[in-house]
Amino acid sequence: MCVFKEETNELRFACDICGKQFSSLAKIQRHTKRIHTRRNVQCDLCQKKFEFNCLLQHHKNTVHLKQKSCVCEHCDKKFVSKSELKLHVNSKHLNKYRLYCQKCQRGFNYPCQLQEHERKVHQNVQIKCDVCGKLFRSLSYFKYHIKTHDPNYKDEFQCTECFKVLRNTWTFRVHMKMHTGQNKNVCDICGKVVTSKESLKHHMGTHTGEKPFKCEFCGKPFLARKNLVTHRRTHTKEKPYTCNSCDKSFTQKSTLNVHMRYHTGERPYECSLCLRKFITKTLMKSHQCKGPPKAK
Repeated sequence: MCVFKEETNELRFACDICGKQFSSLAKIQRHTKRIHTRRNVQCDLCQKKFEFNCLLQHHKNTVHLKQKSCVCEHCDKKFVSKSELKLHVNSKHLNKYRLYCQKCQRGFNYPCQLQEHERKVHQNVQIKCDVCGKLFRSLSYFKYHIKTHDPNYKDEFQCTECFKVLRNTWTFRVHMKMHTGQNKNVCDICGKVVTSKESLKHHMGTHTGEKPFKCEFCGKPFLARKNLVTHRRTHTKEKPYTCNSCDKSFTQKSTLNVHMRYHTGERPYECSLCLRKFITKTLMKSHQCKGPPKAK
């Protein structure tokens, strides 16, 4: 992929896999052969297998060698290299990306992310599991789902305290801080305790009224980036969460969870007076309570 940089007035060659840019075709060819050629390499420390050597090196640095010396000043997240840190800051905190979808202008850092977005959102292509028939719009969710059919599979990120399952190392570590009380960040105004600087920054916005994340489609501001991501789906029409029973799709996982209760019959919220059960807390609070049930 060729990229023209206006600030330097030069033509650059961008890798279709990782997005890294080079000044010549020969350099990008050497990079592709050395980094992205499929080798099916194996970690000599834990025997985990990887398709590319770059993924193996990243795995060793982050998992075994703990080489994460680059720290984000916004959220304390650590990275192996300055380039990874720069990508993180630009996309997560400054809302700047390397690539943009031509149809909805959503930003991405890697070509593979853009390609999956176009396939999932604009082409409406779904991936079917050959084992159970479940359909997925996200390739990453599909790969994770396939592992669950392996009888020897054991989730690496399950909390030993509450048994909640986390999808990656970062979310697992943040979650564990809730149990251990490590790295507490305290609000000077109300005393609320959160587990990261980023969470504290978002919380402070509830006091200051600051909303740094703005929708590129309608200009609506948001306090947290995750709220912007959810809102953006009202413009892109993306619905990544699909019901396994009726194939109805939703923009938020929480909405899917509520929808599933109509299929399962689960009613987790019970009125303490009349003992009537409801699907959501909102329905429970809004119902006309007739008092304790009469004895028969």
